[in-house]
Formats: sequence, structure tokens, C-alpha cells
Amino acid sequence: MAQWLAHSNQKLYQARLLLETLDQLNEDASGQASVNHSSTTLIDALQESVLFQLILAYQSYLHELAEIAQYREEFHSLSQLLDNVAVATGEMTELKQLEYDNFSWLSQLQSAFQQCSQKEVVMTSKTQSSPQMIQLSDTTAHALPLQDWYLALTGMIELQRNNRQES
Repeated sequence: MAQWLAHSNQKLYQARLLLETLDQLNEDASGQASVNHSSTTLIDALQESVLFQLILAYQSYLHELAEIAQYREEFHSLSQLLDNVAVATGEMTELKQLEYDNFSWLSQLQSAFQQCSQKEVVMTSKTQSSPQMIQLSDTTAHALPLQDWYLALTGMIELQRNNRQES
């Protein structure tokens, strides 16, 4: 378990470092009259990197829970773990409720991560030259509550670990 605990902590730490870098970059960009393309691309890359680290931290935490339940087989999701573990722990049940609630922070985090792997529509230069066309840009990535998700995941993991220690 110590191996997975350390791995979960490492991924949370990496997410925090990326968030700090992202915040600094956003502060620098907000002071400029116009943000250049490379800054926007870097911000998008950092956001996706934070999502990736948060998902890795969550998956690592699932492995912590699997070891507590003495399940050592390979799995890739909470559903697979719940299907195969002899007895689901309270922590697993809480996570299951969060995953199934479309409005929960965990469900939204997972949806945002899945959307990262989907192809983005690339606007052609023909669209830019036509005055009748309105170019749309995706602003959803800039509105992601990454800091909130980080705090929620970190808080939940710490709370569940502390509850286990007290038991």
C-alpha cells in the first residue's frame, strides 16, 4: 500500500506544481493587452496536464483502496474494482456515488479528461477569410475548475485516509 500511497501523493504534488505554474502564466497573460498563440497553447497544455495528473492520482488512490481490500489483480476503473473485489469498502462506495452523480466534481473531472482525448475541430483558413462566417473558439478549457477539483480530490483522499487511521 505504501507504494500506491506514495504514488498518489506524487501525482497530487505534480498537479499542484502545474496549477501554480498555470496560475502564474494566467497572471502574466492577464497583464498583457493581447495573449499570443504560444501562450494560449501553453495554457491549454498545462490545463490538460493538470487533468492528467489528477486522473493519475485518482487511479493510484483506487489501487490504494484495492490493496486495503486485499485485491491485487489488474483493473482500470472503479467499476472493474467493484465488480471483482470481495467486499466493497465505504471509500469505494463513496467514490461510486461521486462517479455516478453527473453533477459531482469527480464525474465532471472524468468527463473533462475524456474530452481531452477527443479530436478538436480545426478551423480552415477559408473560414477566416470569409466575412460572413463567425469563428467560434472553445472557451470551456479556460473555465475548468481545476483548482477546485484538485482541492476536492486532495481533501477526499486525506479525509478517507484519516478515517481509516482512526478505525
